[in-house]
Amino acid sequence: MLRLIPAIAALLISAPALAVETACEGHEDNLQTYLEMTDILFNQRLGDRAGEYYADEFINHNSDAGGLTYSTVTPEEMGKLWARLSDHTPDRLITNELIICQADLVIARVNATGRRIKGDMEGNPKNGRRYRYTAIDIYRFKDGKVIERWGNNDRIAMIRQLGLAVDLSMTPLPDNE
Repeated sequence: MLRLIPAIAALLISAPALAVETACEGHEDNLQTYLEMTDILFNQRLGDRAGEYYADEFINHNSDAGGLTYSTVTPEEMGKLWARLSDHTPDRLITNELIICQADLVIARVNATGRRIKGDMEGNPKNGRRYRYTAIDIYRFKDGKVIERWGNNDRIAMIRQLGLAVDLSMTPLPDNE
């Protein structure tokens, strides 16, 4: 344990996205890949580099948009996602609050902050307001790349802080589910 502390400290100090608390002993490779991915893709939004971090196709369980389903996604599709985010909030920043690694999983609780200063968002014009919300993402790695992701964020907090007029209705689930 003691001999790993300097290695983990070096990773965190040199990593662009610093974690407040990290528990990843023995899983430093996945931790390093996650930290690089957070900086390159989420913060710098260099979507053309998504193939460095995501498998050619991966499973995305994305409840961020209110769905309970999953889909198969490509790195190219993820790159387009970051381009769209840049259209609304070019200064958006993800900071890690807690990272836990276990076996092939990296679990991260993050804070997202930004200011809505560009473009139209869900029919709402830009307004310059700031937002801050939290999210939890779980990534499954294989051969150094994400093969599965589960995501959940507090989108309602962002919508309220930005004062957006958004249809929040959802299709009810059938009674037999």
